Amino acid sequence: MSTALSSVDVTDGDDVQSSAVGGSRRLLSVAEIQQVLRQLRTRPARPAPSGFGDRPHHADSDEGERPARGNEQVPTARRPARSNGGASAEGWGDTAAGTRLAGGDEPELEAGWIVVLAAHAGAGASTVALAIGDAAAADDLPAHLIDTAHPSRSGLVAAAFEELGTDVTGAWRRGLRTGVTIDRRVADLAPTGWPVPPVGDGPGVTVVDLGLAVPEHLSRPAADRALPIVVCRPTVPGVRLTEQLLGHLAHRPAAIAAIGPSRWPGEVTSSLGPRMRALRAAGRVVPVPTYRRLQVTGLVSSPLPKSVRSAGRQLLELLDGSRPGAP
Repeated sequence: MSTALSSVDVTDGDDVQSSAVGGSRRLLSVAEIQQVLRQLRTRPARPAPSGFGDRPHHADSDEGERPARGNEQVPTARRPARSNGGASAEGWGDTAAGTRLAGGDEPELEAGWIVVLAAHAGAGASTVALAIGDAAAADDLPAHLIDTAHPSRSGLVAAAFEELGTDVTGAWRRGLRTGVTIDRRVADLAPTGWPVPPVGDGPGVTVVDLGLAVPEHLSRPAADRALPIVVCRPTVPGVRLTEQLLGHLAHRPAAIAAIGPSRWPGEVTSSLGPRMRALRAAGRVVPVPTYRRLQVTGLVSSPLPKSVRSAGRQLLELLDGSRPGAP
């Protein structure tokens, strides 16, 4: 009843199957099974397949580094690189990082310059700055508009009808629209000086669009002799943020440009702080109407709507008495 051992089918899975003799299958005898088991015990153990058993050790793991042998240098575990996504180049009008207005090599604001500040994101400072420039140009005053926003976030990138290229420093790009010279930043790195004023026949109006400013960088407009205009939306959060910004401007003769309807909801008027309430009572809050076309196209080279330019003229007249050389 015994069968040759070569006829026994032994697999790697340690399964013992019956042998085939003459096309028929039979069960193994006890002696044959014992013989097969003895052979299986004497086989060398195979390594476990990948993905089973102990977890493989990775070179970047912090666990158990291999000591160096002799002069051999063992590489240390790598640490993930720190992301610098929020460390964009700080600039005067960078709406993401806030406006840098103090310290470093940044130039001072000149006396009589009109400085446009946004009280909150999306207030519309570029629209107000352009409206003031267009209003000055309509009154035959040469207007110089300086846009300090980061190049990728400039609201005036399409406001000029003619581009004149960059200046000798490569820091500013100049464009022209009717009666207004526009200078915009070129690179991520903030310039260390203001652009050269355009050649004119007499004193004009310089408007600096500073955009959104963070409170800790507002010491310069408060100390300089520039004339601030704060832009906001007539909403409850908008007027509250405006009140905070006015507190940082100390006693500068500010004006408010409120983009939206001239009649404010009761919730907004009841949320006014003492500074903004006083400016509103003194007639230093100018409503700037909104237009669907501007909301769709943004600021382009075509003239602004008449009512928007009229609001810019009102703001200019409020500050005229404080500007050097003003009639």
